[in-house]
Amino acid sequence: MPDLTDAQLDQLITDIGLKDPHRGQPIAPCGTQSAYTRHVRNGEPIDDACRKANTEAKRSKGTPTPSRRKPIAHGTLAGYRQHKYRGESACAECLEGHRLYVRDRDRKLAAARWARGGAR
Repeated sequence: MPDLTDAQLDQLITDIGLKDPHRGQPIAPCGTQSAYTRHVRNGEPIDDACRKANTEAKRSKGTPTPSRRKPIAHGTLAGYRQHKYRGESACAECLEGHRLYVRDRDRKLAAARWARGGAR
């Protein structure tokens, strides 16, 4: 088959009814994580700009900045859990909220056991 120009190849794709793989979307330029993914998927050599963009995207993924975090609801069970999720030690208000929650939970469980007629 003879070598085709880009215009001829586009016309051939249109004539035989194939769909454009990019669906009209522009291809991501080099230096982005999308371009890095495209290089890997197509087996193309990966340039330094794409490799750097992918490294930066992986480094910042999943680490919310303080501005994106929800404020802690101090003095509640939710606040206690937010502290623990962030790897912080809970403040005094949140410790008190957790203590009250556990106390109420234990009292409800004890009342339910008593109502069933058996103490364990």
